[in-house]
Amino acid sequence: MLLDAIPPAAKPDTSFRHRRGLVAPSLRPTGLPAVPVKRALMTGGLAALLMAYLVWGSVVDRSFEDEDIYLIPLVFVAVTLLAAAILLVRPFLRALRVELALDEAGVRCAASGFVTYYPWVLLGPAQIEPDWRGIPTLTLMNEGGRVFARVPLLGAGAHASGASLLQSYNRRRAGPISAAPPVARALARQGRPIVAWIEALAAVGAAGDKRAGYREQAPVDLGELPAIVADLGQAPELRAAAAYVLLAKRAPDFDVVKNVVTEAAPPLVQLLVHLAPGGEVIVSRDSIEALRCFLEPDEAAALDRAA
Repeated sequence: MLLDAIPPAAKPDTSFRHRRGLVAPSLRPTGLPAVPVKRALMTGGLAALLMAYLVWGSVVDRSFEDEDIYLIPLVFVAVTLLAAAILLVRPFLRALRVELALDEAGVRCAASGFVTYYPWVLLGPAQIEPDWRGIPTLTLMNEGGRVFARVPLLGAGAHASGASLLQSYNRRRAGPISAAPPVARALARQGRPIVAWIEALAAVGAAGDKRAGYREQAPVDLGELPAIVADLGQAPELRAAAAYVLLAKRAPDFDVVKNVVTEAAPPLVQLLVHLAPGGEVIVSRDSIEALRCFLEPDEAAALDRAA
């Protein structure tokens, strides 16, 4: 049938824990925090007192109509379930839906099937503090102070994983930012579509092997490209461009790119390595497809054309 011939839409892979090099501890619930449990029990106790009051008014004191007695279990169940849903169930489900991972240049966030990527330069402080329910919550903010991720840490194991993630987050966010090298102008994307950018990078690599003629601009010095690829303090755009030029030139620095570009590299770096000549050996098709959800539309289109 026609419907059988149409493959189902592929869902983005939002699991980060199996990626080599990523800091992605499991934040899934490992228990229930004491404070909201006590509050839920207290609310249930109040509901029990209300039920006792209704029983007294309906059976003993006869101040209520007889048919009001049927409201007793309904009120008790409704109040108890509402308290449990607000204090326990909702944060438990949220903790199951959110996953965070730190790569070399930013944070990958998956929440309810939607994925986003935040580079370090756009990120603000993070903290672990109890919310209004008393549940320790990992909160991540952008540079403007707007919260983009809240993860309830339910249980001692989840709290320890959240603390480890927070420590790595603060350390990487405060990491040094390297100064742009002289070759940066030739490597920069400058707002160009990725196809035009790749063509320009191929021309940079080709020009690097030539000597400048009369009144011609001297070719850029490509000797610093291996150091740029390996420098985590450089912008991902420059690292991606440097890796592409090295692979396009088929330079003897192939092993440098292979050893540096792992699954923890920024999505843009992995994309350009995959699109470069011989880059499929370093970044496989399956690996780059797992990052498709982090790519811009023109970048995803370039990936489709390369296939």
